[in-house]
Amino acid sequence: MIRSDRPAFPFPLFRFWLLRILPVWFLTAAMIFLMQIAVCGIIHDNENVKALLGFIDLLPPIMKSAIGGESLQVGNISALIAIGYNHPLVLTLYMLFAVGVPTGLLAGEVEGGRMELMLSRATTKTQVYVCAGIITTVGMFGLVIVMFLGTVTATAIYDFGEPVALYRFFQIALNAGLLAATVGAISLLCAASFRRRGAAVCIAAGYLIVNYFISVTAGWWPRIACLKSVTIFHYANGRKIFAQHLWPVREMLILLIVLAVAAAAGGIIWQKRDIAS
Repeated sequence: MIRSDRPAFPFPLFRFWLLRILPVWFLTAAMIFLMQIAVCGIIHDNENVKALLGFIDLLPPIMKSAIGGESLQVGNISALIAIGYNHPLVLTLYMLFAVGVPTGLLAGEVEGGRMELMLSRATTKTQVYVCAGIITTVGMFGLVIVMFLGTVTATAIYDFGEPVALYRFFQIALNAGLLAATVGAISLLCAASFRRRGAAVCIAAGYLIVNYFISVTAGWWPRIACLKSVTIFHYANGRKIFAQHLWPVREMLILLIVLAVAAAAGGIIWQKRDIAS
């Protein structure tokens, strides 16, 4: 019997990629963490809240919808804290990590000619894809957990005059973490499909931007309201958690299915494609 000299898991490659990505992850996580504390620092002061809401009232409908819409009211502490979860800077940081990491690990290594060298050693294409998938999806989910920890820390630092239901934020963090991992899986699919990193980045970023635009505008633009349910952002259901006090089980299952399909499709494409072409 001929025994394969390939290890079950390429720990050296995983460790190499992980050490390369960790500085970016920690920088992104630190910015998201501090953003949550900064938002809570504004919200805990009544005068700052009034000024913030006055500014929000001047924003176009699409921007108001993006950060919470009609739920942003004096006294609705949970909705005001959740501004930090929907802030454009936070969402941009997520997108940069979600798109940049998998496209760099797969398409970037192919484009740079290093992937053939990796595969010439005791590493299979499937192992390479699994390494990139773990780093991307776990990294995205981890960023959401850091965001939640930022909320926990801020509520310990500031007095809001009333208890903050951190359990609800934990629920939304798990829901949003699954959404973030799904975004990472979709970017991984794009990274596995293109030889050029630029093409993979454009397709992944374009898909996410269009999804987010539809999700935000569908609430006040009747012509595209029917498209809201086909966007992945529709399944981060904070309203169900905060208003109905229910777990968004259906939404989380749909995200899990999309995540699994995107990851599997990317794996099949990556396994079948010729990285030399």
